[in-house]
Amino acid sequence: MSFTKENLALSTMWNFRKAHSGEELLDQILALGFTQVELNYQVRREWLPGIERYLEQGKIAVSSIHNVFPKTMDERFNTDSILLGYQDETLRAQAIALSKQSIDYAVRYGAKAVVFHPTEVPLDPEKYDVPLKKLVAAHQTQSDQFLTLQREMLAERRTEPYLNQMLKSIEELSEYVVRNRLPVKLGMENRSMCHQAPIFAEFDLIMERFQGGPVGIWLDTGHGIMMQELGLQRLPLSAAAAEGIVGMHIHDAVDGLDHYAPCTLPGAVLAPYRDYIERSPIKVLELSGRLDAETIRKGTELFVAQYGQ
Repeated sequence: MSFTKENLALSTMWNFRKAHSGEELLDQILALGFTQVELNYQVRREWLPGIERYLEQGKIAVSSIHNVFPKTMDERFNTDSILLGYQDETLRAQAIALSKQSIDYAVRYGAKAVVFHPTEVPLDPEKYDVPLKKLVAAHQTQSDQFLTLQREMLAERRTEPYLNQMLKSIEELSEYVVRNRLPVKLGMENRSMCHQAPIFAEFDLIMERFQGGPVGIWLDTGHGIMMQELGLQRLPLSAAAAEGIVGMHIHDAVDGLDHYAPCTLPGAVLAPYRDYIERSPIKVLELSGRLDAETIRKGTELFVAQYGQ
């Protein structure tokens, strides 16, 4: 399916640090020529009145909202937390309540999907993820040090209890959407660190349980590339996961670092994701704040030219 720049959204991940109000947040995105935005989990509650004024005036549309929205100051429920997989039922109930709040904002703002970082295993990133990615960046993935660390990480990455709780939580959120007839999809995103879930194989657990309902897959290209570099997964997705894609975060990645503008790194970084990009109903460029406006314009033009036709 062909697309143009008008079919793409830019995530506020790029400029949440550059803005001081909801209006300024959206003005910076509009200045780049985007007409759609993904409101990410860094959007502050005090910015919402300005955002809502722009939405009411029809200046911009919201493609998607990233849970937890608006920004939570409680680290137990931030983007890198156990969240929907908490074993403690009180914490899990709080995570569900915050997620329902995100869903309600999505409906209020006309967004088509809510993006979720579902869960993770409580392993210190400094123990495995950080040193493994340093070895990736040094092109040492065949070294004894890398392979030993990788084996130890895989032995400790025991996700089953957290995935079971995650599925239980997703069921409750799905029921909330269905019961209230809410016009929104719930996209479970593949993650970027080795102790986080889901990876591609774990997409299948979600689709086996929820295929045909409001729950689907949110595919992140940069996360996918980095986890492949760590040896945790590889394409292609299963047929069920591919059919279940409700949206994508699109960005280049290499050597353990992501959120580059699309089509700006050497080589056809996104080529393995072409079929998924074509089928994805929501396409969001999720780009780093380290990128300047001109780099984003150039990357967007290249991406549309190479993948939009």
